[in-house]
Amino acid sequence: MGLNVVMIATYPLEPGRIVGGIESVTSTLVPALAAREEIDTVTVLCFHTGATTVPNRREGSKVEIRYLRGQRRLGVASRSFLDVRRARRIIAELAPDVVHAHEIGLRGDIATQVSPNTVVTVHGLVHLETKLQARSSIKERVRYYLVAGMVRRVLRRAKVVISISDYDARALAGLVRGTHVSIPNPTATEFFALAPSAPTEQRLLFAGVLSPRKNPEGLLDAFALAVQEVPKARLIIVGPQPDPEYAHAIRERTTALGLDERVEFIGMVDNERLRAEIALARAVVLFSHEETAPTILAQAMAAGKPVVSSRVGGIAEMVIDRENGYLVEPDNAPALAERMVTLLENRELAVDLGNRGHVMALRKFEPDAVARRTVETYLQVTGK
Repeated sequence: MGLNVVMIATYPLEPGRIVGGIESVTSTLVPALAAREEIDTVTVLCFHTGATTVPNRREGSKVEIRYLRGQRRLGVASRSFLDVRRARRIIAELAPDVVHAHEIGLRGDIATQVSPNTVVTVHGLVHLETKLQARSSIKERVRYYLVAGMVRRVLRRAKVVISISDYDARALAGLVRGTHVSIPNPTATEFFALAPSAPTEQRLLFAGVLSPRKNPEGLLDAFALAVQEVPKARLIIVGPQPDPEYAHAIRERTTALGLDERVEFIGMVDNERLRAEIALARAVVLFSHEETAPTILAQAMAAGKPVVSSRVGGIAEMVIDRENGYLVEPDNAPALAERMVTLLENRELAVDLGNRGHVMALRKFEPDAVARRTVETYLQVTGK
């Protein structure tokens, strides 16, 4: 008898249309798990507030995705009472060996309330991210205290917590009551297939949620400096724009910097378009204030592209300065611009750094290897 797994996680509402790093991870990990002989079934419970055309979907003989309309309000304050009630019914029906939640926030809270055999993967330090935003109003500060309490509860109840970087493992040290292991996130094989890089134009790519944490303002400031040295350079900005007012402010900043002809905002794209944009880019750039282990950087490395990024969070575990890209101090826009110019003006150097990153990605992010280590964790939880 193999393992029956329930995964509580975000998952693409449409095949191939991936929104955010966690969906990229789960849509890669689930089929890799299903390919292993130790696994009998994987059932994904995807609580969502979007639109899907089907209530459930099968992906091969072992995998079922169940789309469940998620609780819209008071999830943190009520401990996701409505979602937990639905999840309990499904857990009673399926009797899984292990429940695997992806994030230490709401989904982790649901999982640890419905099963004693819970594995929780850290996808960002949601309590610290909330704290960064909790400076301007009493409401935001109250939300931070509720989120921090939820995170402590999840880490206390989970039988195993999977950290995806040494950075988040250190940040959570002392909060985890069960077993604490480190397994990096997998990257889809389609990104590895893009390597080695073909010849590219003077084109840079940012891919991620357009939000203050990602610091697109600083990125634009740095790119404006780079364009002074490389007038034909282009910056492509890909990703969801959840806050229309903030997105408008970023576009206004682009105009104020005189970059309208040099910067292109594409918005949300499917996985095929993302791969195409990565393939066209000379390098991938990121200038965030806080990160754990950004999916886009692993995808860039797999595709044989160098990375230019701020040295924050777990990024220094992925990018080795001058080995597979460049690291600069956060908020040092001139330094970021200098590294952009270096790669924009030297295609051979970009290819060399990208090839080294590809080798590193094969060692760390290959899906079969990540699935094997994840199954070992499941077996530890169940005692099988």
